[in-house]
Amino acid sequence: MAHDASPTARTLLVLELIQARPGITADLLADRLGVSGRAARRYVGILREAGVPIESTRGPYGGYRVGRGLRLPPLMFNNLEALGLVMAVLAGRHGAVDAADPVESALGKIIRVLPDPVAKPAEAVRKVTARGPDPGAASPNPESTAVLVQS
Repeated sequence: MAHDASPTARTLLVLELIQARPGITADLLADRLGVSGRAARRYVGILREAGVPIESTRGPYGGYRVGRGLRLPPLMFNNLEALGLVMAVLAGRHGAVDAADPVESALGKIIRVLPDPVAKPAEAVRKVTARGPDPGAASPNPESTAVLVQS
């Protein structure tokens, strides 16, 4: 990240990194931001002050993750994820086969931040309704669709 980036931009990047890699450590956050570990922990503190439920675990397998809460924290979707989510809703798609799929990534972010009473049934439905490898049921690629709709 650029050294002249604002604290707000860095804080939002921290949120995006924690969402993308649950369990990320302060040292890895610091490396990605180009700041000290102390500064990375400060950005996590800013998110907590803003009401984003960031959980932390100590130890060699510890790190940060977005916790579950009563209200949905701001989610950072990239363009492909946002378009994939819209396409999934329009197509009535309930699951994805590939973990690298933008729809799967977006759906994972949403499910990770839902309160337990909602997240557990949502995850169960997601697993049960995931599409099999039926070639006739293939959905359009969000990246290709983005290029077409912008033309």
